[in-house]
Amino acid sequence: MKIKFLTITFLVFFFTSYNTLLAQVSLPSIVRDSMIIQRDAKLKIWGWAKPGEKVNVKFNQKNYKTRTGEDGNWLVWIEPTKAGGPFQMEIKASNNIIIKDILVGDVWLCAGQSNMVHYLDLHKERYADEIAAADYPQIRQFLISPKTSITGPSEDLPAGNWKAANPEDVKRFSVVAYFFAKKLYDKYQIPIGLINASVGGTLIEAWTSEDGFKEFPEIEKTIQTNKDTAYVNSTNRAATAVLESRKQKQETDKGLTEEVKWFETDYSPKNWRNINIPGYWEDQGVRNLDGVVWYRKEIDIPASMVGLPAKVILLAK
Repeated sequence: MKIKFLTITFLVFFFTSYNTLLAQVSLPSIVRDSMIIQRDAKLKIWGWAKPGEKVNVKFNQKNYKTRTGEDGNWLVWIEPTKAGGPFQMEIKASNNIIIKDILVGDVWLCAGQSNMVHYLDLHKERYADEIAAADYPQIRQFLISPKTSITGPSEDLPAGNWKAANPEDVKRFSVVAYFFAKKLYDKYQIPIGLINASVGGTLIEAWTSEDGFKEFPEIEKTIQTNKDTAYVNSTNRAATAVLESRKQKQETDKGLTEEVKWFETDYSPKNWRNINIPGYWEDQGVRNLDGVVWYRKEIDIPASMVGLPAKVILLAK
């Protein structure tokens, strides 16, 4: 959260040349209705069309003209704009695209693992009042759906939408990012855009470019191997076979086959190992296990709760 990207154009690193020749001009998924763009900075608007297509972009009473190259790519630079809105952007070529409800403010990239990706709906009991009171049409999030690519950078993001912070849509906002944006908005009263690119459980290698591994030959070798479609398909088939085998062997789980099942209240555990939660069982004596681990915890219920309904919520990464 410490790095602020001054323009929405930081996303250009995701994209390579668009080789498919399109008859009509098209835009990346993040450039769409209700988007928030960075204030006081030159803004890159780009897209694709057939080679040689003339493209005219009109924004904030100014026109920007360009022509696609042989690869079908085009781009224009929009002059810096003060915070405000809503604005409208019109893109003319062989077809016409109008982007509505554009706000200009501060745009932030929110990336990380589970502590960033956790969204409000997962904690709706704790933040019930905050969710119900969410009324910030100028705080918006673009949630990037996870999409694995092991052959190289993708030319566009998965489909998505800019969503405003209202009681329904805020449920999918990152908890950390939402309260961060809310604090900024309350203080400065300018639109806040959140680009949520977080993915729980990911390793640092997944966030590193291929060029970043030039000094790590073993990782480079793995990257090249993973570009072999035949190898990846055979690996996936083998993994699927293992999963099917496990399903067939589920009845051999002692916790389910003993006379008194391990989940039953009258089961008395013996010789069970204590384990710290949260934590990894590999770090606490259960190494090299790819299977099932049973957890059991006894808690004391106060007399005032006896006979009352209760809800147990388990969160897993």
